Amino acid sequence: MTPLGLVVLAERLRPNAADTVAFFNDQGVLLKVLSGDAPPTVGAIARDAGVPGSAAALDGEALPSDPEALRDAVLSAPAVGRISPEGKRAVLGALAGAGRYAAMLGDGVNDVPALKEARLAIAQGSGAQMSRSVADLVLVRDDFAVVPGMVAEGRQILRNIQRVASLFITKSVFAAMAGLAIAIPTGVYPLLPRQFTIASTVTIGIPAFVLALAPSSGPWRPENFLHTVARFAIPAGIAIGLGIITGYLLARYGFDLGLTRSRTVATGIIVVCGLAVVMRLETEGGRRRLAVAGLCTLMAAVFALALAIPFLRHFYELTTPTGDAVAAWAIGTGLGVGLMLVVLRLLRV
Repeated sequence: MTPLGLVVLAERLRPNAADTVAFFNDQGVLLKVLSGDAPPTVGAIARDAGVPGSAAALDGEALPSDPEALRDAVLSAPAVGRISPEGKRAVLGALAGAGRYAAMLGDGVNDVPALKEARLAIAQGSGAQMSRSVADLVLVRDDFAVVPGMVAEGRQILRNIQRVASLFITKSVFAAMAGLAIAIPTGVYPLLPRQFTIASTVTIGIPAFVLALAPSSGPWRPENFLHTVARFAIPAGIAIGLGIITGYLLARYGFDLGLTRSRTVATGIIVVCGLAVVMRLETEGGRRRLAVAGLCTLMAAVFALALAIPFLRHFYELTTPTGDAVAAWAIGTGLGVGLMLVVLRLLRV
């Protein structure tokens, strides 16, 4: 007999499959292949696509019934073959029960139980109508490669929300401290509403708008969101509040500069300390950090214009800085920024 050819039966991966899997691996997202095909076939496909796993593909007909054992088995294997629709649902339930944020991608009726169990259900556009009807997202072009872009966009939004939340809560903390330490005992708040407006605009309003839309990179950890924000905002707000209180009291009673000049000192301390918070929140280096530094410089220039232009200075009830005012401003700013950096370093934030 003379061989005339060779027929190979194999799955052909899409050209971007390896890149898609690599993205999720870099982001710490575990990928698992659940299929009704034979376990060796499913395992070979997962291996060719780059899905990590220390064990061979599991047999869905021999999966443990205990949720904890099932979760451990699935986490150690890259794929599960010969798995039934109820088996897929059990796998999603075991992962969700352990606090995992489990997403499911499916296209057939047999994927519907797992899609309904998943926190995020994604259906193929060419799949069954029932799978599309229960899904949160539908891939119209059947291209899984669009999901990394969606994940990256979502994580960028969440990282920016964390930065903006820290910025706003920091402002609330030092504003409350100024009220408790000065406004309640003396009946006079260190800033007028219009002065707080210009200070908040250049330190929170405009920077928060830019930070909320700016690109960002790095991991995202959704757990303990409130704890993470509070761990930064409360110490930073207390430190800045002490700087405001010190600078205001020193100007008002130490240098006897009067109420208007003392309020100008407090406004200046808030501006400088607020911009320092913006820079401290920026943990990424390179071009983004330079862009944030440029933004802070521009905001400082805007406040300087409010001090220099007579119309704006009169509108915001500010005064031109004198030697004593600059000294009180510098002392309050140095205390606020320095104490903030020291405390955050000690807390390893």
